Amino acid sequence: MIAPFSYLPIAFPHSNRYLNSMRPAIVVHHHEITLKGENRRLFERQLMKNVRNSLSGMVPASAIHGGYGRFIIELSGDEAASSVEGRLGTLFGISNICTGLRVEQNLGQMCTAAETLLEGREFNTLKVNARRPDKNFPIGSMEINEQVGAYLCKRFIVRANLSQPDETVYVEVVDGVAYVYRSKLPGAGGLPSGVSGRVVALLSAGFDSPVAAWQMMKRGASVIFVHFHSLPYTSLRSIEQVRQIVTALTRFQLRSKLYLVPFAEIQNEIVLRAPQSLRVILYRRMMVRIAEDIARRERAEALATGESVGQVASQTLRNIRVIDEAASLPILRPLSGSDKEEIIKISRNIGTFDISSQPYDDCCSYLAPRNPETWSVASEVTAAETNLDLEAFICQAREKAALESFVFPEVREENLVESPAG
Repeated sequence: MIAPFSYLPIAFPHSNRYLNSMRPAIVVHHHEITLKGENRRLFERQLMKNVRNSLSGMVPASAIHGGYGRFIIELSGDEAASSVEGRLGTLFGISNICTGLRVEQNLGQMCTAAETLLEGREFNTLKVNARRPDKNFPIGSMEINEQVGAYLCKRFIVRANLSQPDETVYVEVVDGVAYVYRSKLPGAGGLPSGVSGRVVALLSAGFDSPVAAWQMMKRGASVIFVHFHSLPYTSLRSIEQVRQIVTALTRFQLRSKLYLVPFAEIQNEIVLRAPQSLRVILYRRMMVRIAEDIARRERAEALATGESVGQVASQTLRNIRVIDEAASLPILRPLSGSDKEEIIKISRNIGTFDISSQPYDDCCSYLAPRNPETWSVASEVTAAETNLDLEAFICQAREKAALESFVFPEVREENLVESPAG
């Protein structure tokens, strides 16, 4: 519905005093942590830590403050707001990012700030949306909407449209000041990285496992990556692609660890001592055991994989059940109900699609059987494993695994550093 305001706008002088008192600022609204009750402070502290770490070197920690429901980032003018927005856009726990101006709790300053933000823009209708958490300010949100809206309508010769405006001006009156902005950039949502404990994710260079790891990050888990490779029988390509994928995903959790585990010798032993049709199942069960060994040393609570039910032979429900029996920790499969199209769409959004699109050598394709078992029998699999020295395989992987560390925005690779011995 489009209708003119039914009241006369009050003229507020566009004075230098008002202009000089405005300061650029970003309002960051929290996502679902607002529903966390007694644990809310814990979630807010972690999100504040993540925001400060992400903006380290761009914005002083002292310029980032707030708490209940929102954080405020005061900009000095030297920082590029778009760069700050870009960093914040990958942090989980944030609902939206609002760049605008901080002013005093004064209707004149609110009007001047709104006018400044709209200057030079083409629009025919507008809406003012005010919120007043600070009840010490005597003017209610409805009256702020009316007074600021009336001023802007007169100043720009436009009309009000409360349902589908060309422009919306937001006013938040909070903590003794007011914030005025005209757009809300969507945040990543979810929970702040680090509040849900640690998860060890089995990572390949394909589309699925990076998306699964990202899904776990979105639920507040700190993800530690494990990649199995078959050097020297396969090329370095998968390792290089996995490094690129971890670099891309580290934007979402700021720090990552990647374990590179040589798997070819273990595969050779399985090929020599086990039925051909069970190779992939035995590979996967061995990977789970090795990942679980890493998880215990990293004090992780669960494993995560990119498996989707029915997508390939090893991912039938029966095979998933048999693979799970090799683990004592829970194995999380956030993509179990997703199809390839859904997975690829997310991979585009999170920046891993182009990397995963490149050809690579998957360790499971090395010595893969022609006809893998799709409906394995647990007793047959465990019988086949009696011919394998499982503990020796785990010790071998532990000794030969290499650990690399990644830090956003810079990446530090500690190449070929031996894995810590627990």
